[in-house]
Amino acid sequence: MEVPLTVGDFLERGGSAYADRVALVDEPAVSGSLDRLTYAQLHRRARGMAASLDDMGVASGERVAIVSPNSGRFLISYFGVSGFGRVLVPINFRLNSQEVGYIIDHSGASVLLVDPELDEALADVSVKERIVLDGVQDRQLFAELSDDAAGPSRWEPDEAATCSINYTSGTTARPKGVQLTHRNCWLNAVVFGWHTTVTDRDVLLHTLPMFHCNGWGMPYAATGMGVRHVVLRKVDGEVILARVETEGVTLMCGAPAVVAAVLDAAAARREQGRPVPGAGSVRIVVAGAPPPARIIERVGDELGWEFIQIYGLTETAPLLTVNRAPSEWDGLDPPERARRLSRAGLPAVGVKVRTDDEGEVLARSNHVFRVPRRPSPHHRGPQEGRHHQWR
Repeated sequence: MEVPLTVGDFLERGGSAYADRVALVDEPAVSGSLDRLTYAQLHRRARGMAASLDDMGVASGERVAIVSPNSGRFLISYFGVSGFGRVLVPINFRLNSQEVGYIIDHSGASVLLVDPELDEALADVSVKERIVLDGVQDRQLFAELSDDAAGPSRWEPDEAATCSINYTSGTTARPKGVQLTHRNCWLNAVVFGWHTTVTDRDVLLHTLPMFHCNGWGMPYAATGMGVRHVVLRKVDGEVILARVETEGVTLMCGAPAVVAAVLDAAAARREQGRPVPGAGSVRIVVAGAPPPARIIERVGDELGWEFIQIYGLTETAPLLTVNRAPSEWDGLDPPERARRLSRAGLPAVGVKVRTDDEGEVLARSNHVFRVPRRPSPHHRGPQEGRHHQWR
């Protein structure tokens, strides 16, 4: 028997197994904040979003773009859009209107969800339907759908269908639209959650932008295990430590800049005679660039947090390698342990990696993106990019 693997599975389980548990702690004091939601409420809002898109005439397979810093509405959109057969297009909120407009046009998105702080800056972006995420314009879109109400239109689950289109940075040319399938995203999330030992006792702080390769897939993995999501809109070292203190955060992901901000804030706390929270209970997953071994050593010495490094890219959903200290390293002195953790690590379960004669990294796994073979019936579609998987 084969059951299609789709990202809707994660919230379906979270909403069922952990209905009364707090699922979301949204950023406070911002326009449209959802405050705290249980898993049952989160699930009902995702279903409500899907039903609202039905009412708007947004068909299965159509693209829904979102430009926003981290928010509760972004988390809901992972499931309210992709979980019901539409395609999420997360866009870097730091891009200007011309860059956003290019992605909207290139992806064929018919709906654009915009953070209120970006509304004016993106006013000239042309799209069929535009909704501001201010708690007013989007009130119906994110309204809860009661359990006894008629559900959204049924989507026949298809793991080969596109789940999201994530855009590369475009540092050498125009950004490329990477089509990740439900199978890509599902297996990436499960493998990532396995390697980082996500359990229902965790609390995830969203220090990583949700637009960045779907938060590396951690939002899916965490939701399936009933983890509490704590939203962080802007990286600030002291705010991160405060959330660890007040919410019991045990897990976060981010770039080396996040590590640096936390270390600086911890040093300031020590000067003030204030405690640094999370020793022995927090693990931080880092990627984007290899931090110096001394920084990794400080994470253990000054914070008491576990440091995990991963490597990947948008085209691989993104997990390729994981470097997490094995038991064999327990007896190493801190500098040597940190030096070993500064490496990219070993291939994740189900991933094969090698380099060619020119030193280019080649990868083969269930996480590698789908190369489009024919145009979508809904739009002209992203252009085919370089395929990173060998055959």
